[in-house]
Amino acid sequence: MAITTAVAAATSSFVGTRFSFEVYSNSGRYPGANAPEWLDRTLVGDYGFDPFGLGKPVEYLQYDYDGLDQNLAKNLAGDIIGTRTETPDVQSTLFQPYTEVFGLQKFKECELIHRRWAMLATLFWKP
Repeated sequence: MAITTAVAAATSSFVGTRFSFEVYSNSGRYPGANAPEWLDRTLVGDYGFDPFGLGKPVEYLQYDYDGLDQNLAKNLAGDIIGTRTETPDVQSTLFQPYTEVFGLQKFKECELIHRRWAMLATLFWKP
């Protein structure tokens, strides 16, 4: 009965086949799937699992840091890195009168509406 564990593991059908090298799935949490091409294990915590595509590189406007040194006499604003192109792919309707979904004019008008609602709320507020 003096069988070593290595011999028992090699002969036992319950333990299964043992590999001497490291075996892992490149897809991370999806067994049998391939990892997306933008997840190439160069970052910490990159296990190749991105089912919604949140880690996919997207073209956004990038902003340079503002000069936030409080000891300077004048702090300069940051610059915009890259270009921005307008694409009118959304048709304007009665309920959506803008050609761009996230346009600056829409945000200005919505902010004005929210300010008016906030002023009305503070007018009728009782502690």
